[in-house]
Amino acid sequence: MHNLTANQYERLRHLVRRSPVFIGMRIAVHEDEVEVLEPEQLVIGLGPVVDAVDGAPMDQWADLVDACLERIVTALTGGSDADLPTEQLLDRVYARVRPADGSPVEWWSYAREVAPGLLLVLAIDHPEHIAILNDEQVRRHGFDRLMDAGLHNLCGQLPTELAASDDVFVFTGGDYVASTVLVMPYVVEAVTGSPESPYGVLVAMPNHGMLVFHVLREGADAQFALREIAELAAEHYEEAASSGPAQVSPAVYWWQPGSPVLEPVAHHDDSGTGVIGDSLVTRFPPGFGDLIEQLTSPSHVRNAW
Repeated sequence: MHNLTANQYERLRHLVRRSPVFIGMRIAVHEDEVEVLEPEQLVIGLGPVVDAVDGAPMDQWADLVDACLERIVTALTGGSDADLPTEQLLDRVYARVRPADGSPVEWWSYAREVAPGLLLVLAIDHPEHIAILNDEQVRRHGFDRLMDAGLHNLCGQLPTELAASDDVFVFTGGDYVASTVLVMPYVVEAVTGSPESPYGVLVAMPNHGMLVFHVLREGADAQFALREIAELAAEHYEEAASSGPAQVSPAVYWWQPGSPVLEPVAHHDDSGTGVIGDSLVTRFPPGFGDLIEQLTSPSHVRNAW
């Protein structure tokens, strides 16, 4: 919910309707979103625009609205830099994880789902915003070349500072930290010194600036880590709704070596309906429950030592 009065909200919608950002476009301003009808179809929620003006003097609203809309439209359409030669883009392209909900997926048919409700897209990094490449731009530069560069560049986005407790590791930093889940073997090797993770990794990306993970080795540690990661993910996902990096997901996922998708396994729920304890809701994919039992077995624990 926003803090604007009815009159203020109507003024905001008027400023959106007359914004020069939409020159050459046909738009419809609805109650809580702008629908771009031509030359492309696009839906832009008004939430970020409300946040941009909330608390600011009214005489600054027009400039704030225009600047916010320009950032959003540029980010969604890829921006003019996408017209540069491919060689000039490769150092600035990043593979990026983002929620499918609210995304103009009709512009990004190249995007693939890396987890239920999460997309892998390609982005160009700008000093003040991130621009997601659309289908035409990806075709022009070549999907495979852009993706290879985007994954390679992610390896340089892992923060140097790491928090750790009981083999639960937490990275916080810039806008691509969550997306380093796409290069998980590199992350595991950077932290543990070994790329080997035959049982996979428990991982969460509550917002774009955070990655939480635990390398699966023993069942008791895995059960503890599952709860810890779920609580951290829920806390920071909620915080991201009002401040800080944008939300990604409140879930805990199972990353498996060689698998193209992340499997959701649990999330934190304060309502007390959890299967384990009072707050952890689990929904194990095929094979995950058996794996935890295997890692908990006395023979496995003895062999691990």
